[in-house]
Amino acid sequence: MAFTNNSSTNSTQGFQLHDSQTELCSRSSDKWAMTISHASIYSVLLLSSLIGNSFLIYSVLKSKIKMGRIIANIAVSDLLFSIVHFPREIVAQIRGGSTTFLVNGWIGSLFCKTGAFVADSSVAVSTFSMVLIAADRLIAIVYPTRFRLMTVKTRRLQLSCTWIFAMAIHSPYFYTFRLETNYGKTICNSNWEPAFDHESTSLWFYTMILVTVLIVPLVTIAILQTIVLVKLRSDNMAAFRTSIANQRQAQRNKKLVIMSVVIVLAFAVCWLPFLAVLFRQLYFPASIPYCSLGYFAFFQFARLFSFCHVMANPCVCFTFMRRLRVFLTPKNTLTLRKSSTCEETRL
Repeated sequence: MAFTNNSSTNSTQGFQLHDSQTELCSRSSDKWAMTISHASIYSVLLLSSLIGNSFLIYSVLKSKIKMGRIIANIAVSDLLFSIVHFPREIVAQIRGGSTTFLVNGWIGSLFCKTGAFVADSSVAVSTFSMVLIAADRLIAIVYPTRFRLMTVKTRRLQLSCTWIFAMAIHSPYFYTFRLETNYGKTICNSNWEPAFDHESTSLWFYTMILVTVLIVPLVTIAILQTIVLVKLRSDNMAAFRTSIANQRQAQRNKKLVIMSVVIVLAFAVCWLPFLAVLFRQLYFPASIPYCSLGYFAFFQFARLFSFCHVMANPCVCFTFMRRLRVFLTPKNTLTLRKSSTCEETRL
């Protein structure tokens, strides 16, 4: 997403505390402590994402669950974001929080454009794929006959569309992002000039990104999950099953309900604090108390917490889906496959 990149590259005035303002509002000792803590957090997130998402991709491909390709798609996008974004953050923190670009010339310009494009597009792919998961689950529960007709080709087309759409909405990056020299420092900056007015166009563009990449997927997921929960509560086939079968069905439904709620909450909890910050910076920039310690702390928390989305998918999937942990106990692979639930087959 554009917001994550902008906050790290110091590219858009409405989306970060400027270096000069930060220096005026904080002491050097505080800045050093914050640099160490931020570098440590980014390093932990990078390592955790590499391990968690790599294991998730491996286990999903091995388990061959029907929803596995979508889960793997999210894992790939989160992994790509981590590889592209976190090393830049770590290097910037090691250099004292400096946003100065280390590579100049056309190679530096290429890195500036592609780095921002790849990192932000991968976040969009992750959110779009979560919508696919919610839609896939809805079809499996509400329209099971149609779900059985979905082919591998159809799923591959859906996943391809997430990448195509994400890259399309971020394609302006190849024009806006460029290397600029300010006060003797070369930075990777976003500028809509000379083709467009920078302030008005950037406000419109980032509003579009905010709605398309975060708000619409979040609302869509909530609606689809609500429909699924309502459908699960009204089991019309209970009268045709035995009491034991109904008990097993209730247990499976309870597990699915918990998993659905956790997926939505994990997505929302990671992004809602940052959404609040972005909304204020977009539409009420004059009201921002840049030198307020409370606002600065919340800004840093919201930004760092939004990066935790790279671990949300592995944590939720490994916690609730037993078939994804099959590689951890290879001797019991056949037993686990035989005892896998109907919901896991549908997922």
